[in-house]
Amino acid sequence: MSRKAVIDLGTNTCNLLIADVYPDGSFKVLYDRKLPVKLGRGGIHRKILLPEAINRGIEAFKNHSKTIKEFKAEEVKVIATSAMRGASNRDEFIHKIKELFGWTIEIIDGEKEAELIFKGVRLSLQDDLGKYMIVDIGGGSIEFILVHENQMIWKKSFNIGIARVLELFSLSDPILPDEIKAVEDWFDQNLKELWDICKNSPPPILVGCSGAFDTFMDIYEQTDPDQKMREASGLPLHEYKKIHQKLIESQSESRSKMKGMDKIRVEMIVIASVFTNFILRKCKFKKLIHTQYALKEGVLNEWIMNKI
Repeated sequence: MSRKAVIDLGTNTCNLLIADVYPDGSFKVLYDRKLPVKLGRGGIHRKILLPEAINRGIEAFKNHSKTIKEFKAEEVKVIATSAMRGASNRDEFIHKIKELFGWTIEIIDGEKEAELIFKGVRLSLQDDLGKYMIVDIGGGSIEFILVHENQMIWKKSFNIGIARVLELFSLSDPILPDEIKAVEDWFDQNLKELWDICKNSPPPILVGCSGAFDTFMDIYEQTDPDQKMREASGLPLHEYKKIHQKLIESQSESRSKMKGMDKIRVEMIVIASVFTNFILRKCKFKKLIHTQYALKEGVLNEWIMNKI
């Protein structure tokens, strides 16, 4: 048995997974937590990491480093996604992390990110779902993967993440109906390829993984964030609609006090829900499934299989 750690440096959060890996290739998750970094704040559309964003990232790595040492993980793999992909000064951050911790940050492109998300999600789902669409809502990008009979048949990473929306639009608190319409129109214009896929090969099931979907599920189950390690479970559409309505009518102060609300997501959860509600309506999904498994688990699985 070995103990491995995966750090997933996203646009909004820096996520850490620690697991025991067994000789047969299976693993048991021991620790799964996220810390806020907001790497894209103020710079994502300028393709730059601001100094304060770099400092937030370093602080998150310091915290994760302490946890990794406490758990005595033997190996660490670090991957980074959208904000780092686009940042012209990313080498400054990469060199700093190497200098402080000895870790090499591997920046993966959107296609690879979608593939690894698929592989992570597959670990948690039953085999007889038929056709379904996976969605991972990130701060910088949103990934879609169409699956049929357990095979990935289409994947796409769109640079329309929630941090980008918040930088582009000046939104009220609570959000106003005309603002929701403007944001939906922007998503609509940027997702034409998705609409074609859903029209030509319509999947009945949407599988929402990690991130905002963890929060939707925690609110539904009235569970404090990070208290459950879920694999896959259904979120009834009518219950999600109630959560959505509650979120779009809320102010940030009241959201922060909601049972199940992750403080990291108070700012972004409204737009994440606007997006989710929009694609549910537009693609006419009939069922919503949540899984906590996503990119980190896909990275770990590929690492175990010596593929990355």
